[in-house]
Amino acid sequence: PDKEKKEKLADKFLESTELTTLLKNMDVDKWRMLTALTALSGMRIGEAIALHSSDIDFHNKAIQVTKTYDRLNNIVTSSIREIYMQPELERLCRQIKAYTLRQKLLYGFETELFMCDDAGKHLNYYSYNKYLSEKTLKLFSKKVTTHFMRHTHVALMAENGVSLDAISRRLGHENSKITKDIYFHVTKKMKEQDNAQFQKVNIL
Repeated sequence: PDKEKKEKLADKFLESTELTTLLKNMDVDKWRMLTALTALSGMRIGEAIALHSSDIDFHNKAIQVTKTYDRLNNIVTSSIREIYMQPELERLCRQIKAYTLRQKLLYGFETELFMCDDAGKHLNYYSYNKYLSEKTLKLFSKKVTTHFMRHTHVALMAENGVSLDAISRRLGHENSKITKDIYFHVTKKMKEQDNAQFQKVNIL
């Protein structure tokens, strides 16, 4: 049963090496940046798509998550929390800002969105999910959905020693079973790796 549980968990997130491989092989800039944004911030895909440029506060190194884009009804609903921008997330956000500015100049549109399509409108969730599924099926022989990036964020933070409570707050107080399972799976794996190192030590 424990082995089965590990296999099921492995189907819910990407290892850091898998994420790096995925990003390197993504040939569509906006999809690569959106994948990195959700993996590095833990935002839901609807929250990332709904972001406005004014939500990115470089001075205070914070992303204000105030809304979620509902792709089915084409409406924006409330979702409130603040995400601290660690250095690599801040660098990515600056790249996205520059990319959106270039798109605005190239296609001649105005938009308040942080990321957008070539017409300045919300990014198409279905196009992104299709691209992501096809790319990961080719790379890893498994279909990855947009929600994987939120789970991947949990794994990445756990690997870096961030507590479960801190991760849950960053996700918006989502202390779900999957969040806990992934966290404990990663920390257990790290402990096993530590023990394997200790086993090789011969001091006396």
